[in-house]
Amino acid sequence: MEKILAPAVLTVILAVYCPAQTFTPKAYIKAALDASITMRKADQAFKQAENSYKTAVLDAALPSFTLNMSETLYSDSDPELGFKKSEVDSSLSAALNLYDSAAGPLYKLKTAKLDYRYAEVEYLVARQNEAVRALNRFYALYSAQRRIGTARMNLASRERQYKDTNEQYQSGTRSRIEITQSEGDKLQSELSLVQAETAERKALMAFNELINAEPDAPQTVEVSTRSAEIKLPLPKEDVARALENNFSLRRQKLSMEKIRLTSRSGVMSKYPRLKVDAGWRKTALGVFGTPGGSWDGNPAYSLGASLSFPFGFLGAQNYLEADISRSALKSAELDMENAVRALKTSVLSAQKDIELQVKSRQLLDFQVKAQTETIDNLLTEYSLGGASFLQLDSSQTKLLDSSNGQITAVNELDLALANYRVLLGEKIWE
Repeated sequence: MEKILAPAVLTVILAVYCPAQTFTPKAYIKAALDASITMRKADQAFKQAENSYKTAVLDAALPSFTLNMSETLYSDSDPELGFKKSEVDSSLSAALNLYDSAAGPLYKLKTAKLDYRYAEVEYLVARQNEAVRALNRFYALYSAQRRIGTARMNLASRERQYKDTNEQYQSGTRSRIEITQSEGDKLQSELSLVQAETAERKALMAFNELINAEPDAPQTVEVSTRSAEIKLPLPKEDVARALENNFSLRRQKLSMEKIRLTSRSGVMSKYPRLKVDAGWRKTALGVFGTPGGSWDGNPAYSLGASLSFPFGFLGAQNYLEADISRSALKSAELDMENAVRALKTSVLSAQKDIELQVKSRQLLDFQVKAQTETIDNLLTEYSLGGASFLQLDSSQTKLLDSSNGQITAVNELDLALANYRVLLGEKIWE
């Protein structure tokens, strides 16, 4: 029995005394990206795109080879059914397209390059989204942990008020209604503390989920806001930076370029199509005991051109199908124009939001400081019977609201700065 209990007791002791790991936003983002299943899938998708690009380059630049072996097992001239190695025909051929007015080697190379660049930007978008997701989890835990401290401070203030109210009620200087209200306020503060602790446990589990830690593993977070580095107003030139570097816009540009290439190929395929192909062929290979074997005897070389023009009735179908391709390109261009407009508005709106949040945080910092000093003075006066119950209650409520508002302001400002960097196309995980 002692042998069974010893490891269990040791585990409990280690769990109790295991120090919490401290994370900064940058450190947590790195840990979350390293543990992210989404990023592992994105890594695999990017590797596949890289291999597809290499394959497409080889297909466009090198000839394709075909090995062919055939034998007639039965015919009227040779009615005996069977396989005769001496009658096997073998050949090796190579083909290389040199030009195609609709979809030649250059088109294939450009398409493959666009697909690769699109996959590259798609990977960056996935990484950016995971980093933003991690930041939201980080600040959710930061907020929850800070709100516990605020709730404890408020409870301590309410307990002191209730104690003073009870003593003054015993001496006849406070009414029964005031002590009942004070007790109710204290109980409400106790409930608020329990709610804050519950919210913190949930935020902690969500926090640990992204870094693949045990759900109840203790963690602490440190915030060093960048508000002190902000020089207001933010530069209007950031709009141009966003238009050049924003990941989502870059992805949409690549998609439009792909549509432009595909549209041009589709239109050109409806007109007379010119192709130039080079070929090489060798028969009687003499492999696996089949006839032949001399490689100098019968190689055939060819360079051919072909012109084809498939069309429907009087060319009407060709015209309509080409117009469909042009319409798809025009639609993509309009979507691009709309995205550019939206991004400009988003950047300028984000600048105004950040300016407002900086000022709000400065005001809330002042309010918390002022309300804390007021509460200290009022509690002293209240214990001496000087301040009124309603005056103290109002100040405590204001301090609680200001403190929670201050926590929210830190969260919103730092997240707004991170989202602003996302708009500018900066890598927030670096």
